[in-house]
Amino acid sequence: MYQSNTERKREMMKIDIQWLQQVHEDAVKVLEEVGVHCRNDRVRNIFEKTGLAAFDETTGHLHILSPLIEQAINMMPKRDQFFVPENAFGVGGTAPFVYDDTTGELITPTLDHIAKIAKIVNDTDVIQFMARGVLVPKREVDVMNTIIENCDKPVYVATITEAGIARALEIHNRRGGLTIQFSILNSPLSLIESMVNPFISVVEKGIPVYVSSMPMAGLSGPYSMSSLITLTHAEALFGITLAQLICPGIMVVHAGLPSIANIQKNYAVDLGLVSHNIANLLMEKVNQMLDIPSIQTACTTSQAAPNKKAEKEAINGFAICKKYGFHQMRHAFGFLKELVSFSIEKLERHIELCRQTGPGQAPDFSVDPFDKEGFEVIKRNGSIANYMRDDHTLKHTGKAFLY
Repeated sequence: MYQSNTERKREMMKIDIQWLQQVHEDAVKVLEEVGVHCRNDRVRNIFEKTGLAAFDETTGHLHILSPLIEQAINMMPKRDQFFVPENAFGVGGTAPFVYDDTTGELITPTLDHIAKIAKIVNDTDVIQFMARGVLVPKREVDVMNTIIENCDKPVYVATITEAGIARALEIHNRRGGLTIQFSILNSPLSLIESMVNPFISVVEKGIPVYVSSMPMAGLSGPYSMSSLITLTHAEALFGITLAQLICPGIMVVHAGLPSIANIQKNYAVDLGLVSHNIANLLMEKVNQMLDIPSIQTACTTSQAAPNKKAEKEAINGFAICKKYGFHQMRHAFGFLKELVSFSIEKLERHIELCRQTGPGQAPDFSVDPFDKEGFEVIKRNGSIANYMRDDHTLKHTGKAFLY
């Protein structure tokens, strides 16, 4: 019997298809039974007029029935229709500072930094897409222009202003290969009011979007692998469904980024853990099962400066991704601890690491069994981030995310 590449990669990870299917089913159930905290009339009306969603005045939660979610998934363009290929590493992300590789100081990013990053990306074989990398506030149009002037590859941009959205539409119509990134939910399960109007404006114009969420296990998400991915998936599915209701058939990328609050580091998000790479790879495997475009985060670091440990963490990430396959991974080169700063020297060094690293260097790990308590934990916390004090977190501390 023919075995697909997806099945082979899943089997290599020793993950049962039922594990992935249960994550998806529970995520759909989260949107149906727990819902999303949403008091925005515009969003409520979009959902409620379908007859497959309802708002609970007592909790402020919008509940979305499973047939509507599955309809949205079936309606959206599939993975092979997206313009970034499989197994694509990218810069991604937005650091508020540049790490000065000479002094070690954190400095304010400029358009020159973005131009330099874009040129490196454009000339690099192992990088397939470009986001801005660093934040230059209130310069949306200038940032977009700088990126496309220096990089011919697919790009991710951020914009919420009328001028920025208009420029993004021009780029989309002229050269294509552009996706606008949005975080419309705060974890857990809370609509970000300020993002609603820009999101709807972009989607109405048919510009591709990605919908991001980043629950942190132990803080804003449950503390076990399958339950963390379930919450992440539910939040991304909310954005996917909203986009399809506004503009049926629009290209949407699932950008759920499960992350882990390291209890040993005062609950700081730890992007260097092998478990972080595994969590994001498992999220991508759920999306691969559904055949939907997917971008996650991997190959980054817990270190505040480029060093040997940062290199080791990146090698682990590159090797795991190459061994098991994926769609897109961002934050894979220049970012430092907690995505606060971006090192151009690290970008260049880690390009070489990516070239040199092979799948045989992947560390050993096993995937935790499916957490049968996961849905109840998500339901119990709802849209209030009380996971730090939840008994479920206490019970799993020292037992989950050990890699």
